[in-house]
Amino acid sequence: MRPTTAALISIFLQKGSKKWRLSQLLEQVKPLMDEAVLLVELEELVREGWLLQDAKGRYALNLLGRQFIGEVHTRHEEAYVSIEPLGLRVLLGDFRKLRLLPGEQVEVEIYALYPEQVRGRLIRRLAPSTRTFVGIVEEGRNRRLYVTPQQPPLSMDFQLPKETPSTLIGQKVAVRFLSWGLRYPIGEVVRVLGPPRVHSTEMHAILFEFDLPEGFPEDVLAEAAALPEGIPPEEEARRHDFRGIPTFTIDPEDAKDFDDAISLRQLPEGTYEVGIHIADVSYYVRPETALDREAYARGTSVYLVDRTIPMLPERLSTHLCSLRPNEDRLAFSVVFQMDAKARIRTFWMGRTLIRSQYRFTYEEAQRVLESGKGPFVEELRLLNALTHILHQRRLKEGGIRFETEEIRFRLDEAMRPVALFVKQRKDTHKLIEELMLLANRQVALFLSKQKGIPTVYRIHDMPKPDKLKFLQIFLDGFGYEINIQSARSLTRSLNELIELIEGKPEAHIIQSIAIRSMPKAMYNPKNIGHYGLGFTHYTHFTSPIRRYPDLLVHRILEALLEGKPTPYPNESHLAELCRHSSQREKLAEQAERASIRYKQLEYLSQMEGKEVEGLIAGIESWGLYVELSETRAEGLIPLRSLPTDLYERDSYGHVLKGRYTHRRYRLGDQVLVRIVGIDFDRRLVDLELIKHWER
Repeated sequence: MRPTTAALISIFLQKGSKKWRLSQLLEQVKPLMDEAVLLVELEELVREGWLLQDAKGRYALNLLGRQFIGEVHTRHEEAYVSIEPLGLRVLLGDFRKLRLLPGEQVEVEIYALYPEQVRGRLIRRLAPSTRTFVGIVEEGRNRRLYVTPQQPPLSMDFQLPKETPSTLIGQKVAVRFLSWGLRYPIGEVVRVLGPPRVHSTEMHAILFEFDLPEGFPEDVLAEAAALPEGIPPEEEARRHDFRGIPTFTIDPEDAKDFDDAISLRQLPEGTYEVGIHIADVSYYVRPETALDREAYARGTSVYLVDRTIPMLPERLSTHLCSLRPNEDRLAFSVVFQMDAKARIRTFWMGRTLIRSQYRFTYEEAQRVLESGKGPFVEELRLLNALTHILHQRRLKEGGIRFETEEIRFRLDEAMRPVALFVKQRKDTHKLIEELMLLANRQVALFLSKQKGIPTVYRIHDMPKPDKLKFLQIFLDGFGYEINIQSARSLTRSLNELIELIEGKPEAHIIQSIAIRSMPKAMYNPKNIGHYGLGFTHYTHFTSPIRRYPDLLVHRILEALLEGKPTPYPNESHLAELCRHSSQREKLAEQAERASIRYKQLEYLSQMEGKEVEGLIAGIESWGLYVELSETRAEGLIPLRSLPTDLYERDSYGHVLKGRYTHRRYRLGDQVLVRIVGIDFDRRLVDLELIKHWER
């Protein structure tokens, strides 16, 4: 099912099982689609059985009595199962009464549709949970040991077997479900992580929480070790040789793998040859090998604050497939000929042999650009001018100017954070980004023209109408507005908004909420374009060292260019590979955020009792959420700690107002707060209001 088609289901759910007229639906889907597109999407949903259409042409959900198989998730006390590909939650009830745990495979039947809610009943259990839960061992009144999961939070204790040693009391452990006792689940300790609030303990807790591997299996390491060190002469002979062309890499200072290199040379008549060279991982990692199976299982590299969990063993990721300076390397390249206005005249793609002459960090390349002195200064200057044109053109054609902030830490020898800073994006970051976007887009356009050959697209749908309306309401609280009448007007108004808020205290909060209102980009063999970038065709080709879908694209492209059968002729098989890769990407992002959050809390724990500035970023009936300006961490001012009054929150969550004093706290208001406590278990910062400035 196309993501756009699935997005319609959430609109139908607004009225539960009630019927919709076409005119009502059309009003709801703006600017997602016009009437012609809506009719096509509705026909597909009717044909696939997700909707029913009556004699009067009205539509309603067709979910009652249908059964689905899925994995149990929990939120607070509620157990639910997500329906793929609809993205709907089937609520089952209190997981403790049902004796269900996150990760359990079950079959459910839908018995009721209410506005914004799908209710189901448990039909049968298919497989027990294999999830790992992390918590601290405690002793109960009956002298039995138990663990209350902290990550992920679970409001139920795991009893430990009687033979569990009491020496574990106070230790953070990883627990796995064994069986159900009379009242509680029984769990076994699969790993003692160590004392809480110790760096190694907490980082290992994140590994277990998100099921991340600590090392590679022996057969994978053996396969990597057996790969030849040199490049066979026959392989050199069949590749296009770029070793004599000015080539360099630009990467973060702490990068260990260099998976892309750039080349530039000036051609006659004022044109330029721009080469984007990507490490040829597909030469080394063949389908159905141990290396391939492990790369698929991992899906992506994961970047925690203190470590990288690579998709491929170090021999590949930091050696054979790393485009290190002054070493011959195999690459897969996309080469453009363009004029001084960055207009593409011709392009070529194929397998190459390259030799990077220099390794830049982003900071060093930026210094060369700004000073006009240093290695490859002319190449950097020309590339910067060309990519600036590409960037402006992309925005003009429908791309959105979203820029996310990257939080970095400086750690001491004990891995304690001694400094926290927000990484600044410079021209060199944008230079590399635009060239990677250009290569990915060109590969996707080429693959889309190969009829009957399934491929991998990186797709990004338009935001759902309800998310857009929430964003409108949120922005109204800050005094801003966007136009959602059409896709074009939405893009234009978002770019105008980003330009308007640049440099203002609330800029980061607004950009974060705007990004969260957008659907998540994902991998799919069905192309719907990439709304955020403004591209009709887009894929991921440029990072096969750290993303499995890029490796799939390399293999498909290689087969097409060399006249071989495609390695993935079955679209449904490719769809499953895409689905798994999207899930692993989401898990990696959650793990990365968890590691950053822990280090933010650790950094703030050194500042307990100190006063810091922030902005009100959220208003709830229980208090004010504040984003701290320096650290970007979020904390809570409980309602009970505000000056005595009877406070009322408006229906949109824009304002908290005191009934008697008429004090008003609004989104975006600046505050001075005191850090009064850090709750590492709940990953929360407790704040006390010192001063408040109304906008």
